[in-house]
Amino acid sequence: MKTITSVAIAALMLGLAACKPAADTKAAAAPAAAAVALIEKPKLSEEVEALPRLAGDSPAIVRINAELDRLDAAASADAAECARMGNEAGQGGGWSRWITRPMIGPAYVTLREHLDTYCGGASPSTSQTAITYDLSTGARVNWPALLPGLGLVQDAAEQGMPADYVYNVRSAQLEALYERKMIADEPPGDAEGRGCLEVWKPKPADELGQGFKIWADAEHGGVAIDADYAHVVQACAGTVYLTADELRAAGAPQALIDALTAAKAAGNWAPKEEEAAEPAA
Repeated sequence: MKTITSVAIAALMLGLAACKPAADTKAAAAPAAAAVALIEKPKLSEEVEALPRLAGDSPAIVRINAELDRLDAAASADAAECARMGNEAGQGGGWSRWITRPMIGPAYVTLREHLDTYCGGASPSTSQTAITYDLSTGARVNWPALLPGLGLVQDAAEQGMPADYVYNVRSAQLEALYERKMIADEPPGDAEGRGCLEVWKPKPADELGQGFKIWADAEHGGVAIDADYAHVVQACAGTVYLTADELRAAGAPQALIDALTAAKAAGNWAPKEEEAAEPAA
């Protein structure tokens, strides 16, 4: 009996040892939650923040950093041109930019540019542009391919636009989803007061309609959608977020959903809101 028991115990230990690599393999397959290391760059001017660069020398990171170099060069040129136009109009000019980091790994990095500009004319302009990069390739994420269930179409390139311009995506499904979420999130009475219910009303299903900006967002653990409305109704724009279930329904790969979940849990975004100050004793 003693011999049989020893053999049984030995077999059990061997079985447990054999199972361990499988568990380790499964853990290795999950997306690492470590944030991507960013290299902060000096401001391009007093009012123009530079984009950060990614640390590392992999082909994907080299590709991303080369594009960030081009975008910073374009920003400097745009700021100079804005100042020239404003001065020619006798109104002065201003071009300011700051950068936020909605997601800094794993698997994806999103950088978002915020602009306040006045180059002469009737009124200043504000805009935001976000780019999500795939860290495995260094390419911008192809949202129509990544979310096939939404039937997204990317706007066609226009002559004269910068090579690195970020074009909107659009589809009837995306517009309906966005409007539904905006109405659901609106405090009672506010939407009618601003006339936004008219902007958000259902559109014919066969129209591509409104253009949208889209990016991966770690803080909300989802994909962010923002309407690129005309200036006259810009106040009705806002950001909504596709949840994991909505992403699955849109055909998103599980790897994207896992990366967003891991990024949210790890706090992989910046800047974060400052914690409220403790009340005085």
